Amino acid sequence: MMIFPTALSGTACPSPTRTASSRLAGLALLTAAALSLCACTPLAGRDARLGKSSYGCMQRVVAEKLPADLDGAQAHCMAAGLIARYCSPSEAWLASAGKELRDLLGPGDAEVRDLDSDRRGMQCARTAADELTLHRCCAVAAAALPKPPS
Repeated sequence: MMIFPTALSGTACPSPTRTASSRLAGLALLTAAALSLCACTPLAGRDARLGKSSYGCMQRVVAEKLPADLDGAQAHCMAAGLIARYCSPSEAWLASAGKELRDLLGPGDAEVRDLDSDRRGMQCARTAADELTLHRCCAVAAAALPKPPS
């Protein structure tokens, strides 16, 4: 640890970068602890979990619940909302980030717009009483997003 002298007191204080990195490490630890407490719990009052593992649940939701006729923004919104509903909100974030990472490293097209659609889907899932309401919420959310550049 580097020590920097203070101008007023003549005493030494810890490096500001060390303090910032300690805060970051503490925040990461707190986030991990919070996620572990709610990691695999579906939204309260919602349908039963569709799979035992995170990946299995996500796969089943996409295969069994996601309508095939949706455009990109609405498909992202619905997928994230359905995963939050049938798996858990943290698994919806994990699926969202994983999908964009796969697009970034593979043949897909990674877009911030997709992450925004996913976030809106998770918001819709918190308030939607059923899948039809979630679908309607995602249609409105997708229409409100700016169109991607051509």
